[in-house]
Amino acid sequence: MRRLLVSLVLPAALLVGHAARAESIKIGYVDVQRAVQEVEEGKAAKSKLQGEVDAARAQVDAKQSALQKMDADYQKQVSVLSEDAKHKKQEELKKAYLETQQSAQELQESISKKEKAAMDSISQRMLQVIAEVSEREGLAFVLDKQALLYAPNSADVTNEVVRRYNDKFAAAGSDAKTVKSSKK
Repeated sequence: MRRLLVSLVLPAALLVGHAARAESIKIGYVDVQRAVQEVEEGKAAKSKLQGEVDAARAQVDAKQSALQKMDADYQKQVSVLSEDAKHKKQEELKKAYLETQQSAQELQESISKKEKAAMDSISQRMLQVIAEVSEREGLAFVLDKQALLYAPNSADVTNEVVRRYNDKFAAAGSDAKTVKSSKK
């Protein structure tokens, strides 16, 4: 009986010891997606990329309009064209269609690369700021909100990360812009 009692009490004591240590571990989380959208650098990158997307869309739309006009002209002339002329016009349409598709794909790839480069830069800086906030707040772990099923709002350090990021990197970004504009 005594042996049974000791075998039950010992694991319970170990669990209490683990629970006490677990209470001293602070865990926080960051909504990284929201943070990237809210930092000044992220807003600027999004605005710049949106401008490039709009310009690319305008280029593609212009090429598609020209292609539709070519097709409409061909449809009007098809009844009076010789077989050779029809074949030649069809080849021109096919070539213009393929060029338009290729151009649209190249523009999309270019924008995707630029977006990835901007996000990589912001992400590296974001990790640096998260580490600083974690150290300052005494957090043992900081998780991405996307990986959580539940966490209390009190563990959310996103606002602090955004504030610190802007404090740390907004001045550096504005200094770089000032230098660039003074060189012009």
